[in-house]
Amino acid sequence: MNIWIFNHYATTPAHVGGTRHFDLAKHLSDRGHQVTIFASSFNHFSKKEMVFHSKEKPSEVEWINGIKYVWINTPAYRHSLGRVKNILSYTLKSYKIAIASCAEESPDIVIGSSVHPLAAIVGYLTAKKANCKFYFEERDLWPQTFVDFGKISSTHPLAIVLYKLESFLYEKAERIIVLFDKAKNYVESRGVDPNKVIYLPNGVNLSPYEQVEKTLHVDEMFKGLENKFVVAYIGSHGIANHLEPVIDLFSMLQDHPEIHLLLVGGGAKKQELMERVQKENLRNITFKDPVPKSHIPYLLSKVQMGIISILDTPLYKWGFSMNKIYDYMAAGLPIVMVANPDLSGSLSGVKGVHAQDDLEKLKQVIVDAFHSAKKLQEEGRFLREYVKEHYSWEVLGGQLEAVMLQDTEGVEINEKIV
Repeated sequence: MNIWIFNHYATTPAHVGGTRHFDLAKHLSDRGHQVTIFASSFNHFSKKEMVFHSKEKPSEVEWINGIKYVWINTPAYRHSLGRVKNILSYTLKSYKIAIASCAEESPDIVIGSSVHPLAAIVGYLTAKKANCKFYFEERDLWPQTFVDFGKISSTHPLAIVLYKLESFLYEKAERIIVLFDKAKNYVESRGVDPNKVIYLPNGVNLSPYEQVEKTLHVDEMFKGLENKFVVAYIGSHGIANHLEPVIDLFSMLQDHPEIHLLLVGGGAKKQELMERVQKENLRNITFKDPVPKSHIPYLLSKVQMGIISILDTPLYKWGFSMNKIYDYMAAGLPIVMVANPDLSGSLSGVKGVHAQDDLEKLKQVIVDAFHSAKKLQEEGRFLREYVKEHYSWEVLGGQLEAVMLQDTEGVEINEKIV
């Protein structure tokens, strides 16, 4: 099959950001399919241009590990207005380039992936031009995310427009891909046939964790932490990441100076968090800048536990699918989850995942792990096997391929679709 993916924010392991579509494409390519990813050349996470040195060329083709990337030359930005211009630039240029490309080769399936819906609209229009199957991948529930976070009401004009766009894409899509374990219920609540929905969460490429490559950059990050029991957070430092209670937790662990929190990433709340740590003189907390995805396996090999925090908001009633969770598992790290246990979803009761909103209890979990290397290793081994069975891209890629072959060639699905 020839598969085209439109994801404005797609990246590669050499850059900062999630590699969902790179990993998925790699496994589909290994199975004999051709995959093309249309992505912006400006990295949303690092706020850096990755490909172009001038504005003259509208696009550039690059082959990476058998995957064809069409980098769309989009303007740099720092704030909201600039981001809107970037989105419009990607939308118009990717549409023009894709339509022209249809004259040379025709895709069998086009995946239009949000976050913002315009990339999905381009995917639909391209599929219509190519007369092929269109899959709508809804990575975030827009506008439901805004509504559930209280940023806008469900009757706000922007919400109404986005709901209409969402309904349009649901109607036109052959399949709807969702990442959250309960998102199928959300789509069904919007009046959509649940048989159209594929649950395809984020996953992890296991090979970098099986043969970890050392990097000097990561070694430099750990100077001064060599003899510490390190709990790591890797990812964005934004409102939705709810890192304040993580800081609270480690302020309570000041009486255990051998236990240290390492936060790696960037985001709108990072400066505020750093100022708080400095003001309170919390010496057991260290902040570091984001690292390329390819550095994460080695980074996690040097820590003892992973940590996440989940904001108690109606948004998460549809579930979640955080890349960092599967990275922690692949690295064999037990996970501290600062969250109402009711929000742990498909991870509820999984050995080695400690979900709790009582910080005193979580403090004890970490202290107990520090004192019990055997238990730490047992939980880590279990999670490595668990992620291999449920969330490896080899498994997830096989599940998506099975659906695609059914839709394009009428092949009966033999693999379980989660």
